[in-house]
Amino acid sequence: MATSAFRRSLRRELSHLAHDRWDQALLLWLPLLTCLMIAAIFSAGQIRELPVGLIDADHTPLSRQLARLIDAAPGVRIAANPADHTAAMQAMRSRSLYGVIEIQQGFERQIKRGEQGDVLCFYDAQFATAAGILAKDVQAATMTFAAGIRMVAREKRGESAIAVRDSVQAINLRLTSLYNESIDYQTFLGGALVPAILQILIMVVGASAVGREIRDRSVPEWLPAADAHHASALLGKLLPAFIAFSAWGVIFLLAWGLLRAEVAAASRALLLSGMLVMVAAYLLLGALVAAATANLRSALSVVGFYTAPAFAYVGQAFPLMAMPAAAKAWAAILPLTWWIQLQNQHWLMDVPIAASAKPVSALLLMLAIGALGSVLALRRVASQPERWGAR
Repeated sequence: MATSAFRRSLRRELSHLAHDRWDQALLLWLPLLTCLMIAAIFSAGQIRELPVGLIDADHTPLSRQLARLIDAAPGVRIAANPADHTAAMQAMRSRSLYGVIEIQQGFERQIKRGEQGDVLCFYDAQFATAAGILAKDVQAATMTFAAGIRMVAREKRGESAIAVRDSVQAINLRLTSLYNESIDYQTFLGGALVPAILQILIMVVGASAVGREIRDRSVPEWLPAADAHHASALLGKLLPAFIAFSAWGVIFLLAWGLLRAEVAAASRALLLSGMLVMVAAYLLLGALVAAATANLRSALSVVGFYTAPAFAYVGQAFPLMAMPAAAKAWAAILPLTWWIQLQNQHWLMDVPIAASAKPVSALLLMLAIGALGSVLALRRVASQPERWGAR
């Protein structure tokens, strides 16, 4: 009987999907468009040539030399020469410029007198990533320029080039990036945004599949009479969505990172398994919400509240350890949080399999909660026909 209930539910869902273009789009076209859109956004990998403005009030050889050094920095590009501060601020407000560098009048004269030359840099800190790159590159260019000026001045005073170089570089700081050495935004940010959007679609489909049966009062036609078969009927209904989203998850892993040689075979298997668990967990959690609320509109509202802001809590854009306790608690109940941790561990850091016990256990717990909760909620709503039909 359980097998029969599963088959009837599966055939019913396939028949619905064959005629409903909106649900077809949720399973097929929207995930594809999502992956292509994010791939296009982060195709450059690194942020380069952010447009900045230059106000050169000195117009001297040294000011032009500094401008050339700034323009040669990989992260910025001098794209305009505003006439004054008003024009510069208007360009920044219109977002045609991310910052403005001003070399003040008397810059060369101050340098030649052995004084500090004044260079001002204004940048839009609303865009933290762009602002950080702009500030870093402008600072590096000005420090290189200043070091060169000091070396030339001391050599003119008769000091040897070797002594000057050693004194200028009294401390030799060596920075070593252990993971994501090239600072590839497609790898760590684009690779996290795809599952963040997929989890929204997955949970929406899970809630819709169950919620529309309650809304349309078709529960008796879907569920078998015996309570013991509700789990089989639920599995049959969610199986097409599970297959579709699992396929998209595997395609994402293959296209974004698993083809890289540095990902070990055991890590690939763990990531693939984790992706399947996350897909199943979100489908079942969506079914749980729909059965618990017995109202498709309310269920979709809960799904949106739960999944839409999830990316802000997973620690990819803002460190999780720096969040308040309430935010950490909210992050802990999101399967996406644990998936991103698992993905980063094996995609970027190549950690041992044993080190992933916590995120794997959390994903399995989310799966168990969704499975048990959805079956119990479905049994309850199936016995309460007065709750059916809510729009």
